[in-house]
Amino acid sequence: MSKIKQSMEQLARHDLRSGFQSFMQALRGILFGTNLEKGGLLGKAVIYFLLVTFAVLYLEPLVYMISTSFKGFSDFTDPTAKWIPKDPTFVNLKYAFDKMNIKPIFVEGKTLWQNLCSSTLFNTATIALPSAAIQVFTCAIAGYAFGRLEFPFKKTMLVFLVLTYIVPPNTVFIPLAWIYKQYNLLNSPFCFIAPAIFGQGLRSGLFIIIYMQFFRKIPKELEEAAALDGIGSFRFFWKIMFPLAKPAMITVFLFSLVWHWNETYLSSLLYTTNTTLSVQIAKASIPPNGMELNLQPVQMVSGLLFILPNLLIYLFTQRLFTESIERTGIVE
Repeated sequence: MSKIKQSMEQLARHDLRSGFQSFMQALRGILFGTNLEKGGLLGKAVIYFLLVTFAVLYLEPLVYMISTSFKGFSDFTDPTAKWIPKDPTFVNLKYAFDKMNIKPIFVEGKTLWQNLCSSTLFNTATIALPSAAIQVFTCAIAGYAFGRLEFPFKKTMLVFLVLTYIVPPNTVFIPLAWIYKQYNLLNSPFCFIAPAIFGQGLRSGLFIIIYMQFFRKIPKELEEAAALDGIGSFRFFWKIMFPLAKPAMITVFLFSLVWHWNETYLSSLLYTTNTTLSVQIAKASIPPNGMELNLQPVQMVSGLLFILPNLLIYLFTQRLFTESIERTGIVE
């Protein structure tokens, strides 16, 4: 009987030990995950903590900008009304809206185009939208040539292409402005559109590299099959390669649109008339003194009006933009 009792005790201790080990293994799997691909609760908690932290860091300036935009002088000087105005007002919005000349002014005797050109929003759109659309096509042609074709001095030209993106624009501004003046392109959207037509627009070097990286990933067998069917290089690009480059097209269009919209340096130098022609210059031209309102809320409103179109574009194209970034190889 003693041996049987001893065996039962050993079996109970073994079951208790194995049960405890199984429990610890299951708890370890829940907290840390069973493998690298399937994380546990602790890993997910760390990830969500980091995501929430970065979201707060990025959203706090935007929330502060929106909140300050609707503050009057009493709310702005009241420390208890940091995030939510006690007496919200639209005076700052109306003042900035009028000073930035966002709404077109229709005057009798002028053409519709001249009346629309009195709006800085319209003028900025005539710069950003056509330039971005043209760069999508012209940079694709250059990117296809660098990515798929062989021609003399290809590597040397690629070095000069990279330099067009690295060299600051202020170093080449004087000859650039002189050329624009000779062709009467100053004070017009064509000072940005004309270079885009020839593949040398704003940040075109980067866009060509994006297309080049994308076209290099397409299998050569596709090009060989097209050659067997008697399809030339231009037709192969237009009928096959360019339609396949939709992820790169989305990336280039959105980048170009945002950069043209945010361009302040060249706009302030190439627009030499007294009339404010772009939203960027209008935002910077709001007088810092002589106002009946507090300066900072007006500046917040002008900044909000300036970035609002970009925020709306990103809101509706976020998924397409993220997918296109992953497929064009920019993050590699």
